[in-house]
Amino acid sequence: MKKVLFIMLSILMMSGMVYLTDKKSGHQNSAIRIAIFEPATHPALDEIVQGFIETMAKSKRHYVFERFNANGNKILLRSLAEEILQDTFDLIFTVGVDCSLTIKNLSIKKQSLTPIVFTGVDDPQKLGLVGAMITGISTQSNYPKQISLLTELMPNIKNILLVYDPTQGSGLESDKEQIASILKEKNLKLTAVEIESISEITQKMISHIDKTDVVMVLKDNTAVSGIDSIIELCNRRRKPLFASDLNSGMKGAALTYGIREYDSGAEAALKAQLILEHAKNPSEIAVSSIETPKMLINKKAASVQGLDVDLQKISELTSIELY
Repeated sequence: MKKVLFIMLSILMMSGMVYLTDKKSGHQNSAIRIAIFEPATHPALDEIVQGFIETMAKSKRHYVFERFNANGNKILLRSLAEEILQDTFDLIFTVGVDCSLTIKNLSIKKQSLTPIVFTGVDDPQKLGLVGAMITGISTQSNYPKQISLLTELMPNIKNILLVYDPTQGSGLESDKEQIASILKEKNLKLTAVEIESISEITQKMISHIDKTDVVMVLKDNTAVSGIDSIIELCNRRRKPLFASDLNSGMKGAALTYGIREYDSGAEAALKAQLILEHAKNPSEIAVSSIETPKMLINKKAASVQGLDVDLQKISELTSIELY
């Protein structure tokens, strides 16, 4: 019995010595640490992060990810950015304009050399998301094409209700003005409802929705985070919801126009790998864009929201798919 105990104790001691040796030699610390900075939680953002993590995981290198989510709180977002830059991450992956701009500006202030890769940004050059330590993926909106497809599908519409958060850092106010200009050329009316939190959505939409033909939302983290409330109201009032991310179509928007968000995360991961595995400087890696948007029709949601889908017309429009 004593002999057995001695053998077991010896094995445990040997295991401990191996562990300590590995740790001392740096094996335990060889993982590459990446901070993932998200502004809120909703399926489109989750899909971006999934694309990034799964693509990074295909590498032979060992990556460890730590996610920081502001949950739509701008004060928390700033606090998390400070926390990220106080740590020793090898790279920061930012999702959306607010996270990307906050990290970039704080990095300059703190003279941080941690590389940044962003995605979910519409016009990085205009927003100042350029510099020696930053690169990423631009997700260009195409409102002329988006609205053209809408009017081809629904030629009798006259009024569009846009629900958006003007405080979003992505310049949604200028997006609204662009959409208003496009609609004016088509003799269509735009009513814009400004929100700053999810809790305001139903209250602010209710007085306008009966006077509109279509409700529209952009790639707006506030509106998309509250998409369930918008869908519920559109279902009750039988008004088609036209979203700008495909995930909202899966959730219950009758119409959506956008890209597969997974792809933007995956493309961002490839840039991160060039930096971390091939010693490229971010400034050497050009910002690229995902340019394969499509319109998706959720047939069940379309029926609930009062959209009469003309299958013959859809078959003639190659940019439209049924779900």
